[in-house]
Amino acid sequence: MPRVRGIATGMLQLVTGGLLGLFGLAYAAYWIPPEAAWWLQLLAVGLPLLVAALGALALVLLWQRRWLLLGGVLLALSLYGLRHGWTGGGPSAAAASDDTLVVMTYNVPESHRPALGDSLQALVLRYRPQLIGFQEVGVWHYVQRGRPSTVRLIGHLRPLVERQGFRFSVPDPTRGPMFAEVVTLTRLPVVQQEIRPLERGPEGLIYQAVRSELCWAGRLFVHYNVRLQSYGPIKPWEVLRDGGWKHPANWRRWLGAYRRAMLQRAAQVRQLRAWIDQERVPVILSGDFNSTPDQWFYGWLARGLQAAGRLGGVAAPSWPAARPLVRIDHVLVSREWEVLDGAVPAAGLSDHRPVIARLRWRRSSVDAGACPFDAPTVNP
Repeated sequence: MPRVRGIATGMLQLVTGGLLGLFGLAYAAYWIPPEAAWWLQLLAVGLPLLVAALGALALVLLWQRRWLLLGGVLLALSLYGLRHGWTGGGPSAAAASDDTLVVMTYNVPESHRPALGDSLQALVLRYRPQLIGFQEVGVWHYVQRGRPSTVRLIGHLRPLVERQGFRFSVPDPTRGPMFAEVVTLTRLPVVQQEIRPLERGPEGLIYQAVRSELCWAGRLFVHYNVRLQSYGPIKPWEVLRDGGWKHPANWRRWLGAYRRAMLQRAAQVRQLRAWIDQERVPVILSGDFNSTPDQWFYGWLARGLQAAGRLGGVAAPSWPAARPLVRIDHVLVSREWEVLDGAVPAAGLSDHRPVIARLRWRRSSVDAGACPFDAPTVNP
C-alpha cells in the first residue's frame, strides 16, 4: 500500500510539473516573437485548455493536501487571471446614454443561409452600433475608361446601407486594388478613408486594413478595421482527418504552412503597429486578428491600448461560433476612451461571433483631436 501511494504521489508530481511547464511556455509566447520560436504561438492557442486542466488539478491537489504543488498551480491561475482581467463587472448603466459609441466587429462571409441580410440587420437593430467593421465580405469598384464608375457591395450588407443609412468604405482603383474583403460601415461623419493592403499581390485583397478618420461627439478619431493572416493555406482539420494524422508527412506539411503563416502575420502586425504609432488622435482598432490574447501578435498590437468588447471583464471566446473556444476577434481602444461594457452574442450567422463594445470619451480627453468644422461625409 505505501508503494502504491508513493507511485500515485510521483505521478501527481509529474503531471503537475508537466502542466506547469507547458503553462509557462504558452504564457511566455505573449512576449516572444514568432521569429524566435514560432511553435510557442501554436502552444499559446491551447492555453485556455491548459488553464482548465490546471483548475481541475487544483481540486485534486486540495483533496490530497499537496500544498506546495497547489501553490504553484494557484500562482499560474492567478497570472492567467491578471492577464485577462477577471476584475470587470457587468454592463454599465451609462451604456444607454446619448454619448455612447457602439462599435462592432464581425467576420461574416456570404453564405447560402436564407435571409442572411435580414438576420444581420436584426442583429444591428438589436445592438445599434454606429461603427461596424466586417471581414471576409466584399466591395468592388469598377472603373472603365469613358464610362461612369460602378460600386458593388456584397449582398447581405446591402440592407444596412439601403434601410439603415450606413455608408461603406470603397476601394480607390487609382491607388490600389478595385476589390476589398474588409469593409467598414458607419453612420458617423467621415473625414477621410482609405484601404491599405497588408500583403503584396493577391493576398493584399484578403489581408487589409481600412483606415477611417471619423467624428464622434465633436472629436476626431481614427478607426482601423483589419483582417490578419490566418493559419495558412493548409487547414489542420483537412490534412489530419480520415486517418491523415497517422502520417508524419501530413504533420510536416501542416506545421510548415503554420510556421510560414505565423511569420507573415508577424510582418503584418509590425506594419499595422507602425501605422498606429504615427497617429496623433485617439484610435480604435478592431477586426479579425486570427490571434488569441495569449499570443505575441495580440500583445504587440495591444501596447498602449485597452481591450474592449469584453463580457463581464473577461475576453469571451468568439470562434468557432457553435462552441467557441478561443477569442480571435478583438476591439482595442486608446486611453482617451472609457470602456463601458461589451457583448459576444451567439448570432449564428457565421463561424465567428460578433464582438461589440460600448465606449465613450473620458472627461480628461475633451481636447483630444477636435473635428474639422466642415467635416465632409463620404457617401459612396
